[in-house]
Amino acid sequence: MTTGTGEKVPRGHAFLDLSDYARPFARWLVQRLLPTRVTPPQVTLAFTVAGLAAAVLLAAQRGLWLAAGLLVLKSALDAADGALARARQHPSRVGRFLDSLADFVVNVVLYAALGYAGWRDTGQAGYWALAAAACVSALLQVSLFNHYYVRYRAQTGGDQTSHVQESASAAFPWDDPRQVSLLLRLYQWVYGWQDALVAALDHVANPRPAPLRPAFMTATSVLGLGTQLLVIAILAALGRPVAALWVFVVFFNLYAFGLILVRALAARR
Repeated sequence: MTTGTGEKVPRGHAFLDLSDYARPFARWLVQRLLPTRVTPPQVTLAFTVAGLAAAVLLAAQRGLWLAAGLLVLKSALDAADGALARARQHPSRVGRFLDSLADFVVNVVLYAALGYAGWRDTGQAGYWALAAAACVSALLQVSLFNHYYVRYRAQTGGDQTSHVQESASAAFPWDDPRQVSLLLRLYQWVYGWQDALVAALDHVANPRPAPLRPAFMTATSVLGLGTQLLVIAILAALGRPVAALWVFVVFFNLYAFGLILVRALAARR
């Protein structure tokens, strides 16, 4: 099911998604791409290139303003690929998995670049461990937001391209089953443990799943990938991109824990 407007949630159930700040540009871009032959996977490739280019600049500690702009562009293109598929009434499980896998590649390279920059500037090998911890933390934080977002879309009758429990059987008729099967295996290898951990944490906090509210979704959207990239972009523009590692390891982890605690307290009222 799709909303047919390029949006993931029906307008009557929309919430303020703080990680989706690039959506206005994505809508503008989708309108211009609709009559063209540009495909959503090509847009996915474009945001991958933008993200990797930003990582190279961050590693070299050069062109930091350009790196910041590329990260914002990456977020806009990331919003546009799925929106283009929905606007064409042609959502795809192949595109869904490609998007997530491309995000993973960009994230790993991005945090490796930040770790390299920290090591090169200080000579301290500990920055590699810090970068690894930040990368894992950021992935889990995004998985937490995505877990609730997928459930909220299902709850409100929104886009069903993603599922809490992913399987190849959910492919659309126009999807190539072999591609879906291969990409699903890759997705499960990369994200399966994250999805399982997040689902287990939420079950412990809230054994009887209560309906998700727009206010909670807005609070959770702080953990979205767009917000994370914006934090890195702002710090890059300020000449301190490596500081983002501490932000995600410390502050964002505490914030994520607080959200789970809120769910646990709400379940006990």
